[in-house]
Amino acid sequence: MSHLQHLTKNKKNLELRFEVIKLLREFFWSQGFTEVDTPNIVRHPGQEPYLSPMKINIHDETGKEFAGYLHTSPEYTMKKMLAAGWDKIFSVCKCYRDYESFCVTHEPEFLMIEWYRAGEDFFALMNDVESAFNFLIQRLSQNFQFSIFNFQSISNFQFKKFSMRELWKRFVSVDLDEYLTSKKMFGLCVKKGYNVKEDESYEDLFYRIFLNEIEPKLKDMGGVIVHHYPAQMAALSRLSPTDPRYAERFEVYINGLELANAFSELTDADEQLKRLKEEQALRQKLGKDVYDIDTEFISALKTMPPSAGIALGIDRLVMVLGGCEKIENVITLPPYGRYY
Repeated sequence: MSHLQHLTKNKKNLELRFEVIKLLREFFWSQGFTEVDTPNIVRHPGQEPYLSPMKINIHDETGKEFAGYLHTSPEYTMKKMLAAGWDKIFSVCKCYRDYESFCVTHEPEFLMIEWYRAGEDFFALMNDVESAFNFLIQRLSQNFQFSIFNFQSISNFQFKKFSMRELWKRFVSVDLDEYLTSKKMFGLCVKKGYNVKEDESYEDLFYRIFLNEIEPKLKDMGGVIVHHYPAQMAALSRLSPTDPRYAERFEVYINGLELANAFSELTDADEQLKRLKEEQALRQKLGKDVYDIDTEFISALKTMPPSAGIALGIDRLVMVLGGCEKIENVITLPPYGRYY
């Protein structure tokens, strides 16, 4: 299929895409958010063990070379802005990740909207998600026919909210409270017949079960918000003040497709530095490149107010709204002609 054929075939999906981008901006402007611009090229990428930034080499007029990376998200920049005094901000930007699966839901270059609220926690973001979706549904239904907008499956849209503990009880028939160590989770995986190694991380063991026994069940549940992940999977989120065994993190699913990841943000600089060093060690163990820690990010956390932030994939959002099964059908042109 040529580029022209791709554009012609997917014209209605792309019209929906462009309208969704416009409406998302309108929604956040109406809520008093400031749209911010963040750099795509950064000196220090994040330390997430399972993400691979795209490295680029930059040269000045004398030919001197500088190493840079295309950001995997605008998170560090936006948190520095919160520390500098911004309070309600959002960014619509391209993000880049290497060594991703070339499949129906992944692209090495993808579009994301990320927003932050100072002085709020992740419950406020849950409200944002519901309000934004219903705003989109109301506005899109005025201009798009059912043939390109899968309206019936998301009419009067409401999200079901489940703690991770509730889902494990419902679908795995275990109390997750009893499986919050690598040793216990390893034993559960062995009992269930998974081929696991004793040195696997807690997160890997956790996802052996979650991705096989829980996530597929979400496909028939419409819109779902899964909240309070085990503390070992806190990433950049703070621990729950009422139960520090769990982190204030949630993910958004629609018809089983993961769309967003959200946190009540960690603002303890010492704890964040500790976690980043642990992630460096894990990256080294996995044979991945190890990056220097962004010390300015750590310093910014010392003055960053309590905040909450979320990243939502726009490509996947358009897939859901348009009833599309493949991400290639909602992007203007796939890279490298790899679908042709």
